[in-house]
Amino acid sequence: MRRALRRRPPLRRLLRDLAREIPNAGGAVYLVGGFLRNIVEGREPGDVDLLVTGLSYRRTGDLLRSLSVKGPGIRKVVAAGRHFPAHRIAADWGKEFIDVSTARGGGRPHPRPSRAAPVADDREAVDDAARRDFTINALLFRLGSGRFVEDGRLLDPFGGIEDARGKRIRCVGEAADRFREDPLRIVRAIRLKSERRGFVLDPATAAAIRRLGPRLLPAASQDRLSVELVRALSADPAGTVDDLRRLGLLKVLLPESGRSANRSTERIACRYRFLRRSLGAPLPLPLLLGNLLADLPFEAAMAAARRLRLPDLRSVAVTLRCLHILTHPEALRFPRAETEAALLATKEPRGCIALYRAVRHAGKHPARDLNRFIRKCRLTPIIISGLWLDTNGFPEGPGRREILLRVREETLAGKVRRPIDAVRLAESMR
Repeated sequence: MRRALRRRPPLRRLLRDLAREIPNAGGAVYLVGGFLRNIVEGREPGDVDLLVTGLSYRRTGDLLRSLSVKGPGIRKVVAAGRHFPAHRIAADWGKEFIDVSTARGGGRPHPRPSRAAPVADDREAVDDAARRDFTINALLFRLGSGRFVEDGRLLDPFGGIEDARGKRIRCVGEAADRFREDPLRIVRAIRLKSERRGFVLDPATAAAIRRLGPRLLPAASQDRLSVELVRALSADPAGTVDDLRRLGLLKVLLPESGRSANRSTERIACRYRFLRRSLGAPLPLPLLLGNLLADLPFEAAMAAARRLRLPDLRSVAVTLRCLHILTHPEALRFPRAETEAALLATKEPRGCIALYRAVRHAGKHPARDLNRFIRKCRLTPIIISGLWLDTNGFPEGPGRREILLRVREETLAGKVRRPIDAVRLAESMR
């Protein structure tokens, strides 16, 4: 803790001011959440979240706003929190935000006995921690009110440090209660596991997900679920899909997969592994999501993407359309020209070619050398363009696209080599 705060002097000064003013008003202030979890795990500390006990939400806000007038560190204080109220501090030193919440009551789990057992003054903070999702997120650090805020007291009422060292994702108290309070925690458990190499789900937590997930997950906020799902896939795509299948959640998230969900999961995971070997990590978002939906017909895939509120839908749609063209060249009237157009429509043709190769690999089918093909396309000049058609008075309409594709097809096939031949072909189709 000392090292983490001393590397960030502006944050340390702000915490010191809060640790003086809030106790003077009759409260206490704690560092909570991911900042502590990352320190315990040996990671770089991330977002800063604070918990205030002994004061009401309104009194805490008044105190924070008055503090912003007294000295540097706080640019402004605004209300935040969609699911429970909090105050958000905009810091003077950059784009960092600090969320300050007040204690929630009603926690049921009883803390484990530990060396850092809470004293009476900390009971309200421990009761709030009892409402948190997982033990590694239920750590508390009461800031010292003296000169050194890092000389406070670490509280671990539910064994979060032991679980971090044992590489376990475990719910606070009864897993079923935590999931009923917020079904999104079901996917968050998988996301936390995916982000941490070697971590496993605690057996009781996994059993509760398997038992309650299919019933509770449909009630989760789709927007929040999308964020958790994308983060999990970004961290470990194949592992995330395997966990979703093993815990019976993939058929809930993608009912369009039907009875073939298990076989589809194996193909999806195989393709993710192929893509990571080909492109490295993290995978671009259109490929990450496109691969998840690649076994579905295009319309069903896009309906699932909209239902799940997946981000960057336009790029996902372009990727899936391109994949369909690459895997079904026999259905194309102008296979060379349409393949080129589909690849150039994507943000990164190399990624779409890798996805095509992953699909062929997972299906144990040979793949065409599309990298060689796209190199040839780049070396073959475009003779007839839409601007040329405008200049030469070709009428608007679908016939234009056919002219452009036909001329490009013949050019890439080597049948049209000179500009005059391209012009004659276009004129013949007017």
